[in-house]
Amino acid sequence: MRAGLGQVAVVTRATLALAPAADHVHRHLLGYSDLATMLADQRLLARDGRFAAVQGPCSPTPGAGGRSGWSPSPTATRWTTCSPACPDERERAQVVPMPQLDHLDRLAQLERALRGNGQWRLPHPWLSTFVGDGRGEDVVAAELVRLVPSDPGPFGQVTVSAVDRGAITAPLLRLPDGELCFAVDLVRIPATAEGADRLVTDNRAAYERVRAAGGTLYPPSALPMSRADWREHFGPAFAGLGAAKRQHDPACVLTPGYEVF
Repeated sequence: MRAGLGQVAVVTRATLALAPAADHVHRHLLGYSDLATMLADQRLLARDGRFAAVQGPCSPTPGAGGRSGWSPSPTATRWTTCSPACPDERERAQVVPMPQLDHLDRLAQLERALRGNGQWRLPHPWLSTFVGDGRGEDVVAAELVRLVPSDPGPFGQVTVSAVDRGAITAPLLRLPDGELCFAVDLVRIPATAEGADRLVTDNRAAYERVRAAGGTLYPPSALPMSRADWREHFGPAFAGLGAAKRQHDPACVLTPGYEVF
C-alpha cells in the first residue's frame, strides 16, 4: 500500500506512537563554491547520523558574460534543547536557532505567500527524482546546465539532498541501487499557466535522462506517464501491485489519474 499511488486502498484510520520532541532546532546554513564539495559533505552527513535532515538548495548566481550559474547552499538540521548556538557548533556555518514549532511551520509561510499573490491556484509543475550516488554529480551538473535560472521563480528552488537508502522501508518506493542516493527536486513555481505547460514538457525530458542514468521517479511529480512507464518504474514489484489491485479494487475506482493499469 505504501508508495502504491493510492491504487489498492485508502487510509481511514492510523495509530501513531508519540515520542518526546526537542524544544528547538538548529539549522546550519552552509555555502559552497562547487557542487562536488557539497555532495561530498552531504555523503558524510547522511552517514554519520548527527543531523535529522540534510537538504541542498541550489540558487542561480550571475556569471561572466551575462550567463548564470548555480550556487549550492545546503542546510543541516539538528534537534536540540538549547535555544542559543551550542559551543560545539561548526564555526564556518551560520547557525539559526528557532523553536521547533516555527521550524515545522516553515512551509506554511510559502503557502501564505503564494495565496497572497494568486499563484497558489496555478499548476505546480514540480519534478522529484532519485539519482544513484555513482552518477549523482554528473547527472545533477548536466541538469543544472540545462535549467533556465529564472524558471524556479522567486519562490521556487532546486534541491539536491543525500538519502540513506537504509532508512527507506516502503517496498514500492523505487530507489537506485547502492547504499546512498540523491533526491533531486526541481521546485519551479511559474507565474502563468502557460509557463507551467512548458515545464511539464521539460520534466518529462529530464526524467528520461535521469532514468537512462539508472535513476528513479518520486511519483507525485508533474509529468505524463504511460502504462508502460509505470510498468518499468515498478519493475519486479509491478506484478504484486497488479494482483492487489485486482483483489481490492477490481472496478478501478481508486485514484484513476495515474492510469497505472
